[in-house]
Amino acid sequence: MDVRRLRGGELLAGLSAAGLLVLMFLPWFGERSAWDSMAIARVVLVVLVLGGLTIAVLTSTSRTVAMACSAASITVGIGAIALLLVVYRVVVNEPGSNGQVTVELGAYLGLLLVLGVIAGAWRTLADERTGAAASLRQTERVLAVRGGPRQAPPARDPDRPASRG
Repeated sequence: MDVRRLRGGELLAGLSAAGLLVLMFLPWFGERSAWDSMAIARVVLVVLVLGGLTIAVLTSTSRTVAMACSAASITVGIGAIALLLVVYRVVVNEPGSNGQVTVELGAYLGLLLVLGVIAGAWRTLADERTGAAASLRQTERVLAVRGGPRQAPPARDPDRPASRG
């Protein structure tokens, strides 16, 4: 596991996911936590946390970026669903009657952490590592196996008709 391979997107997704996992068990609505008060959203939030942590782990352990990008694309989709569920539960329809339940700071922090996981996964998809040292080494290995870059084909004479083969 090489933590130096983590870029900004993977760090944001992983740290936001870890923070969301802890925050899910702190009060969101009065005395109730997100784990206690959200039935369906609880499952989606756990899957989102697993997706965010998977992005960070795959980037730090895998030799290629393809696995992390696959996990990031799944995480963005799950994150969109989680964001809709959390916004609905925190802003529109908090559990219980409106006069009896207060929305705690943990709910708003949870909403920010869901956005952090989505933003980190989105950033992971946008970053292709073209200038990173690991990317340059990988390009050099590929060129060493395949040989140097191929030469351009010779220019065709415009007066000569193209051959049909």
